[in-house]
Amino acid sequence: MVQTPKNLAFQTVEHHEQIIDPEPQYLNRSVDFFNNETVYFSIERTHSKLTATSKSTVVIQSPFWMQAIPESTPPWEQVRDWLRTTKASDEVRQFYLQSKHVEFADGVMEYALKSFTPGRPIMEAMLELNTRIFEDFTFTPGFTDISTPVAEVFANKKGVCQDYAHFSLACLRSLGLAARYVSGYLETLPPPGKPKLVGADASHAWIALCIPDLDWVEFDATNNLLVDDKHVRVAVGRDFADVTPLKGIIYSAGKQNMKVSVDVRRPEELALLEHEMKET
Repeated sequence: MVQTPKNLAFQTVEHHEQIIDPEPQYLNRSVDFFNNETVYFSIERTHSKLTATSKSTVVIQSPFWMQAIPESTPPWEQVRDWLRTTKASDEVRQFYLQSKHVEFADGVMEYALKSFTPGRPIMEAMLELNTRIFEDFTFTPGFTDISTPVAEVFANKKGVCQDYAHFSLACLRSLGLAARYVSGYLETLPPPGKPKLVGADASHAWIALCIPDLDWVEFDATNNLLVDDKHVRVAVGRDFADVTPLKGIIYSAGKQNMKVSVDVRRPEELALLEHEMKET
């Protein structure tokens, strides 16, 4: 199963194609429980190599929350209490619970409360928490894998983007706030004069916090960002287990080796690259 980008208020998918080699005997496109667009396929003949290539042209606008005033958002306790009323939908409330990769480890709530002080506006508190995680944790590829629990990530303060996201979710949900995991990609090459974002060479992860009147607002602790127009959204869920970019079952007696590569470029960069390749 492969997940594909979707249309949102600030993201338009102009073109998308899925190339699977060898050609599947069965392929079906559907929408999962979290409204993510997925492609399910089955290859029912012997093969020694499987290649799944996803190509998309996506137009991203600056999201609505970039105009928000953090100090004007409601106190976080008010949002917490609202989530426990019938005014909040079940779709939203499911995101304040623990999940497979988001457990409320010892000390996580206390860590979050250093930013979420009494009566503090929720977006202002979240921005501070985002910065603290960015400053306290060290981006360390290879130190963790998807099975590494939040408690271990917190104890060592090391990990990669999915660990930053899972820890952020644990902090927020331990306070009774609704937050969900977002999976996608970052622009590979930064604009001139700007630093390259961490996590741009692979799939990336960040979180979205539910703030009434603003809806879901996205934060990237790996890069200490209020997410703007450099992130391509693919899927959302409770944690990584709900949004695995590619998953399935292989019946084989041999060993398997998986390779993943990501390239996110602006159209003008691709045009220049193609021009240079033609001239060489």
